[in-house]
Amino acid sequence: MTSIIWSKQSTLALHLNFSLNSSKSSGIGHEPLGNHFNSFISIFPENQYTEATGNGALFFLVILLFTDYTFTFFLQMNLQKSSSFEDFAGQVVIYTEIGNAKCAKGRDLLHRECIPYTDVSLDSFPQHTQEIFDRTGTDVLPQIFFNNIYIGHETDLERVIFEKNKWESLIEHVRREKCTNGPIVPHPMNAIGFEEYETENNNKCCEEVLWVPDEYSKLVRDMKNAQLIKNNRVKLKVYRNSFKGEQLVDWLMRTKGIRRSEALEIGQELIDRHVGQQTSKEAGMTFSPDRYYQLVEDDENKPLNAVPTGEDDETKKQTITVAECNEKFVRLVKPVFKDILTDHNQSIIYGGLSTNDNFTRYLQFSKELNQVSLEGSVPDDRLTFFINVYNMMLIHITLKHGPPIGIWQRRKLVNGTYYLIGGHRYALHSIINGILRANKKGPGMLWKAFGKQDERLPISLPVCDPLIHFALCSGSKTTPPLRVYHPKTIHQEMRENARQALTKSDKFLRVDIKKNVIHLGKTFKWFSDDFGGTTEKILQWILDVLDTDESDKKHNLQKLFFTGEYSVEYIPYDWSTNGRMDEKDREEPKTSVNE
Repeated sequence: MTSIIWSKQSTLALHLNFSLNSSKSSGIGHEPLGNHFNSFISIFPENQYTEATGNGALFFLVILLFTDYTFTFFLQMNLQKSSSFEDFAGQVVIYTEIGNAKCAKGRDLLHRECIPYTDVSLDSFPQHTQEIFDRTGTDVLPQIFFNNIYIGHETDLERVIFEKNKWESLIEHVRREKCTNGPIVPHPMNAIGFEEYETENNNKCCEEVLWVPDEYSKLVRDMKNAQLIKNNRVKLKVYRNSFKGEQLVDWLMRTKGIRRSEALEIGQELIDRHVGQQTSKEAGMTFSPDRYYQLVEDDENKPLNAVPTGEDDETKKQTITVAECNEKFVRLVKPVFKDILTDHNQSIIYGGLSTNDNFTRYLQFSKELNQVSLEGSVPDDRLTFFINVYNMMLIHITLKHGPPIGIWQRRKLVNGTYYLIGGHRYALHSIINGILRANKKGPGMLWKAFGKQDERLPISLPVCDPLIHFALCSGSKTTPPLRVYHPKTIHQEMRENARQALTKSDKFLRVDIKKNVIHLGKTFKWFSDDFGGTTEKILQWILDVLDTDESDKKHNLQKLFFTGEYSVEYIPYDWSTNGRMDEKDREEPKTSVNE
């Protein structure tokens, strides 16, 4: 299910909730990002951010502003286009309350197991407390239901997950059976503090309202009311809308009656979901009482390549073929890469990119991508087009938002930041899994990127060429060399790029001939099906790519492979960013590239 959350003072969030398997990182990457969501969407305080199309769901944001309230909700249009919702006929509902660490654990369990769910906060819907008590005989939260089947609390859910056969049967039940006689999901109009307000948009939009209160959105509002969130001076710099970790912990313990350890857990999830770490000198993903944290307030409502108002009509008159777009792409992006790439084209210098003339020309060109006609194009043209777009889009995302801090930010940027291309929204996730991998499931996902009715499905490539994994930039230290691809030579260029990555770096392949151990990059594990599905086929694929190579690494690999006396281990993935960029670079861009 989808969740849409609202509260007063425009603090809200939307989640398409899927798996959560934390891993540290700064890079964005097309790798599984832990086990990333099919889509993840957040609405941060003081801004509205919608995505969207990880699985083809299309949302429209309607904002009602009146008196001192701001209510925001999403209307889902064309629900049948969402592959995630197609697969689950039933519903999973978890009833929660603010400041309850057990509720947070229940949600995390559902995240981890890739289960779409609806989170109903009884703080916003206290009128349903009696109904839940009548159904369960207890008022202890959380309370979890799979259709009309009462699971119990988070510990009960954990036990069910441990029983593999029972768990798989339960998931299959929710996937196939519609919910009958289950708990009633309340309408958002019944939330505490909501007042109906008619607007022109209300009359136009009559589709089902999908929602779910998010306790962390309400928590941010309560923090503001308690004046925890304010402007704080740290040395010579003032941080707007910020708070100190220790103040949050003390306030949670005092007002919510919870232990310090539970308050720290809530602080951790709060910064993962809603804020960015404020003090750059104290880098780290772990919530600390000693640090200051700042609410994320970027304006992320529009696509990255949005056309400014006034230019729309002129732009819409133009239509460009994929072949024409590829020619222009090569011409515009080559000088950009010449300006920003270093370390054998594996590192990116972001300093000064904002004012770089070549990049500015690319940004103007990116607005034309919505007018590209993809229908009827040949596969190699689409392959070239989407690889080039993916790499530049990742650079564009990183320049605007900075390297992601934490798993939530990384998933948001991969699944929830998009370009408009050919009239449709494309996130990084939908490009790699939906287009380039021929509409396959991503690692850790339950569903394919595009559903059967998704209008982007015909654009998918007919087959997945595993060489794409050595053509796409990951934004991390474990990334292949970056280059611009040409449609006439795309396969040779990808093959050469893969050869360089495998032979010139130990991040993808390392051979210990003395110990008879072959070390492979995690890409081969995460996307093993693309390379053949077995260790033997993966190694055969690597040897095929290195066919004409005469390096010692190739010969040692060949020797171990043909003797059959070897073991395989996987190289830890280095998620740290491959870009040179700090807060000063993004706030005060220079006019020349930093060396």
